[in-house]
Amino acid sequence: MNTNLMYGALGTAVLLFVLSTVLYRKFRVWKLLILVLAGVVYAALTFFPAFIETYLSVAFATEIFGYCLFVLDILLAVTFKSKIKITQNLTDYDFFEMEKELDELKQTSELLRLRYIATINLLHEGLLFYNDNLDGWFASEQFAKISGIAKSEMTLEEYEALIHPDDQGQYHATIKKASKKIPTFDIKYRINREGSFIWVEERGHIFEYEKKTQVISAIKGIDIKLFPETLIHEIDSLPTEQGMFQYLSQTFKEPESFYLVMIQLTNIPDINSRFGRDVGNLMIAEYIKKMRYHFAKDINSIFRITGIQFALIIKEQKKYDVLNRALQSGGDLINLTINIGGIQQVVYPNLGIIKHEPWSTHSLTEFVGFANKSLDEAIRNPKKNYAVFGE
Repeated sequence: MNTNLMYGALGTAVLLFVLSTVLYRKFRVWKLLILVLAGVVYAALTFFPAFIETYLSVAFATEIFGYCLFVLDILLAVTFKSKIKITQNLTDYDFFEMEKELDELKQTSELLRLRYIATINLLHEGLLFYNDNLDGWFASEQFAKISGIAKSEMTLEEYEALIHPDDQGQYHATIKKASKKIPTFDIKYRINREGSFIWVEERGHIFEYEKKTQVISAIKGIDIKLFPETLIHEIDSLPTEQGMFQYLSQTFKEPESFYLVMIQLTNIPDINSRFGRDVGNLMIAEYIKKMRYHFAKDINSIFRITGIQFALIIKEQKKYDVLNRALQSGGDLINLTINIGGIQQVVYPNLGIIKHEPWSTHSLTEFVGFANKSLDEAIRNPKKNYAVFGE
């Protein structure tokens, strides 16, 4: 084969490899290996002909090598042509359709953005969107109305300066510990609004995006008023003593046993005097929430009798057994440690318990009176915080 043709074939192969790599920004290892192999064979034919002669004639080897180079050129050209063909097949109509699809995506994205903004404006809660490194946030307009903070963006340090000193530690620890292992949090704290502190509740949701922790919080104000209206749902949603009598009147007709438990949160007045009635109401709400979860989860059978006295009706024997074991052991299922902002207190209750049997001859008024009598005995007893009627 003519030497110039062989050079031309080898150069064409190298050129096709370089162009495909540059134009399409894709590096094909198999192409490089073939070119390296061709270069090695060419070097052997040129500089080590004596070594080749030991196996076959140099002229024959050169002829075969030349044909192989032509095959290599065809292979590289075909793969190069397949990439060009993709571009060649795109018509003006194809580009028009692509532009149309892109416009539709932009419109959909803009519509989602506007809907999201409109949804935020409908919420009564304010929203906080924390930064990736949790050192600051930006807020919705509703948050400004609740907190009185005009800034839409603020560093965590600036915001903590507005939080009551007793509550700063709990707030800071909760935010900095945010991770996807604990996807939600719920904290209550006080912030300075125009010179006076107001209570707010912040409920946060945590997720990860591109290995970064994202935190979004909803904040609502807690307007504390005196009993019976506290504007705390957990308390205000409770039926009153009249509701208890109506419930018991119906329950008396059922052929099943049940327990009436009178609960007085005895140290709430002390908490009120030390920290304020707002703190006391919030602790009552947390206590009722725990009692509802453990003993009245499925039925609305907790009632508010007075500011600190509540009635609980337990129909399931298993739930009463849990309560009885907790009372005997003095565990934290009954004596609850509650954190509100930076304030931590143990709420100590006294309980008076009476059991109703289907064959009981006591009237409804007598039955409730015996429960209150048991509660009085529990309050007077310095050694035991509960009393069971008849025991």
